[in-house]
Amino acid sequence: MINNRLNHQEILESLWGVDIAKFPAHLATINLAINDLSVIKNYPNIAQEDFFNLVVHQRGFELPEKWRKTRAQTLGVEQREITYPRWFDCIVGNPPYTRQEEITEITEKEGYKENLIKNALYYGGQKLADISKRAGIHAYFFVHGTKFLKDGGRFGFIVSNSWMDVDYGKGIQELFLHHYKIIAIIESKIERWFEDADVNTCIIILEKCKDEKERNENLVRFAYLFKPLRHFIPPAHDMWEKQKQRLDAIENLIRTILYHNDFYQNDELRIYPKKQSELWEEGFDTEENKYTGSKWGKYLRAPEIFFKILEKGKDKLVPLKEIADVRFGIKTGANEFFYLTEEEIKERGIEKEFWMHKDEKGKWMPNTVIISPREAKSVVIKPDSLSKVVLFISKDKEKLKNKKVLSYIRHGERRGFHERETCSSRNIWYRLDRREPWPILHPMIHHDRQTVVSNKYGIQVDHNLFEIKPKRKRDTLPLLCFLLSTVSMLFKEFGGRVNLGEGALKTEGIDVEKLSVFIKFPKEIRQKLRKLAKKYPSPKIKSIFEDLQANAFEDVTLDKVNPTRRELDKIIMGDILGLTEDEQLEVYRAVVDLVKSRIEKAKSVDKKGKIKEGLDVELLTKNIKEKLGDKLLGDFYSEKILSQKNLKTVKLFHTTNEIYIKNELFGWRLISGKEHVDCQSEAEAEYLKIWLESGLDEVKVPKDETYLLKILPELKNLKEKINQIISDHISSITSQKLRSRILQKLQGELF
Repeated sequence: MINNRLNHQEILESLWGVDIAKFPAHLATINLAINDLSVIKNYPNIAQEDFFNLVVHQRGFELPEKWRKTRAQTLGVEQREITYPRWFDCIVGNPPYTRQEEITEITEKEGYKENLIKNALYYGGQKLADISKRAGIHAYFFVHGTKFLKDGGRFGFIVSNSWMDVDYGKGIQELFLHHYKIIAIIESKIERWFEDADVNTCIIILEKCKDEKERNENLVRFAYLFKPLRHFIPPAHDMWEKQKQRLDAIENLIRTILYHNDFYQNDELRIYPKKQSELWEEGFDTEENKYTGSKWGKYLRAPEIFFKILEKGKDKLVPLKEIADVRFGIKTGANEFFYLTEEEIKERGIEKEFWMHKDEKGKWMPNTVIISPREAKSVVIKPDSLSKVVLFISKDKEKLKNKKVLSYIRHGERRGFHERETCSSRNIWYRLDRREPWPILHPMIHHDRQTVVSNKYGIQVDHNLFEIKPKRKRDTLPLLCFLLSTVSMLFKEFGGRVNLGEGALKTEGIDVEKLSVFIKFPKEIRQKLRKLAKKYPSPKIKSIFEDLQANAFEDVTLDKVNPTRRELDKIIMGDILGLTEDEQLEVYRAVVDLVKSRIEKAKSVDKKGKIKEGLDVELLTKNIKEKLGDKLLGDFYSEKILSQKNLKTVKLFHTTNEIYIKNELFGWRLISGKEHVDCQSEAEAEYLKIWLESGLDEVKVPKDETYLLKILPELKNLKEKINQIISDHISSITSQKLRSRILQKLQGELF
C-alpha cells in the first residue's frame, strides 16, 4: 500500500471490504472507484453483507456465490474472473460498541444473536474462545476475524477498552494469548477519539502466531499517549506529499513504540513492555487450572510509583477477599416503593413494625438507609443525616389484614411494581428481610472523593454501595483506615473500570474483592490508628483536589496536604509500606493526575457542549433561557409551590410513552404505558402531567384545590412557552434519537 508505483487496479485487487449497512458499503465502493475511472477493471471488492455470515472452511475463505456473480458484471465488462484470497494478510476495522443486550433490539431479527455467537465462536467443530454473554459484540469480531488471517497476518481494531479490566474480558485476553503475538495496545490519556460513542477506546495490534514459544517470548507494548492523536499522526490528505508525511509519522510512532524493551516515558507518551508469558501467568488460576483473567489497564495507565509499591509490598499485600467478606447492598427492584421519608410513612399510616426495628436495648429505631455515596459527608455516617427509611415486610397478605401497610402494597401493585424483574423473582414480591449491617461501606461509582464509610450506627445499605466485614474483628478500624488512604485510591484507579466514558470510575463486587490491602496489621500499627481515630473521630470526606489543595500534578506538595490525610498516609505509606517522603509525594501526584485525567478525558469530546451534528447544547440552552427570562419551571416551583405550607408529596415514574389523563370510575388517573398515578381531581392530574413531562421523579402538590386551580393556568402557559421555544430551536434536527438526547439535557437545565 505504501508503494507509490502500484497502479489503481493493483491496489483495488488487494483490498476487500464488508459492511452490514448499505450506505457505508456503497460509499466505500464509490470512493475507491472514482480514484481512477480510466481503468476497466475498476470495481472495488466491497460486499454489503453481515460479517458473521461470511464463511471460512479448513481450506480458507469462501466468497459467497452471489458476490462472485455481482462482480462479474460490472463497469463496462460483461464478465470478469473473480480471484479472491483464501486467507488475508491484514484485518482492520472499528466494530460497533453494541452491548450484547442491544444486539437483538437493534437487528429486530428472531434468533440473530444466537446465530451470530454460534457463527463466530466455532471453527471446524471446535470452540475458539470462551466469551461471556456480558461481552460486547466487538469480542465476536475478534474471534470470527481470527479465522480469516494467515499465520503472520496482522489484526488492527479500535474498540472499547472495557475488555482489559472487566471479568467478561478474560475470554478475549485468552484468545489473544493463545493465537497471537500482541504487538501493541494503545490508549489515550486525554481524549476518547469518538464523540458519538459514550465509551473509552483503545487500539489493538495483533499478529497471528502458531508458535507457542514465540508467543510467550513476545513483548507486549502498552502505549499510553499524553498528546492528542493528531500530534503523532497528521490528518489524511489527497496530495501525495502530505500522504507521505502522514505515512512517515505513522512509521515513526510504530518505531518509537517497538524500539523500547523497558519502561519508557517522555512528555508525549509512556511505554510499558510486558512479556506475554507473564500476562498469561498473571491471569492463570492454578487452583482452578484455567485462565481467569487479570486487569491489563494498569500497564497503560499506572505510573512508575504504582509498580514500586507492588514491589515493596509484595509480601504484605493481598486481595481484600482474603481478609474480609464483601456483599452488595439491598436490591429492592423498586426504590420508590421501599424507600420512604418518615413524613410519607406517617401520611400513609404504615405501622412501625415495618419501618422500624428494636435495638439491643429494646428501643424502636427507624430502618434508616443510605442510598447514594453522595449522602456520606463524613467518614462516620449518622442516621440523622439521612432522609429515607426502608420497609421490611416479610408477612403474606393474609397476615396483613387490617394493617395500613396492606393498602400501601396494593397501591404498589396498581403502579406495577410487582411486575418488575427483581420484585417478581421473589416468592412475595414486596418481601425484604432486614439484614445485620456490616461495618464498612464502599461505593460502586467513584468520582473525585474516597467515599469509604464507617457504618458504626448500623444503617441499612442500598446496592449502590458494598458492605465489607473483616474476618477478624480487630481489623475493622485498620482496614477502614487503609481503604481511606491515598495509596488505596491509587489501587482503586487500576482496580476499577474506566470504560464508562463520563469520568466516573466503577467498581463491581469482584473488583472490590480484588483490591490490594495489607494481609495483617501489626499491633503497633493498630494502636497508632486507634489514636488517630480518637483525634479525628469523623473527618469530612472531601474531593482529593481539596484534600491535597492541588488541581494538577505540579501543584502537589507534602506541606499542603490536609493534616488528617497526611497523618493517616504517614502510617500507611511510611510505617507499613516503607515509602520515603519523595515516594509518598509521587503517590499524591499520581492520584491527582489520574483522577483529573479520568474526569478531563470525559470532557475531551464535548469541551464546548457540542454533540453530534455540531450542535452546541450549552449555547442552545443559554439562548432558550434568554428567551424565557427568569421564569423557568424551577423558579415557578420554588415561588409558587414550595412557599406553601399545606403540601403533599406524589411519586412519579419514568416513561418514554405518551402521557394522558383519564377519568376512571373511582377518580382521575395520569397514565403512560403500564404506569399510572391516581389523582384527587382533574386539576391535580393536569398539574402532575406537566411535571412528569419535565422529568421529575417526585413533586409537591398543594392540598388546597382552590389554590391549585388558581396557579394551574400560569404553569400551563409557562410550559407551553418553553415547549414552543425548544421546538423552534430543534425542529430542523431530523434524528429522533438526537432530539431525545437534547430534550433530556434541557429538562435538567430548565428546571
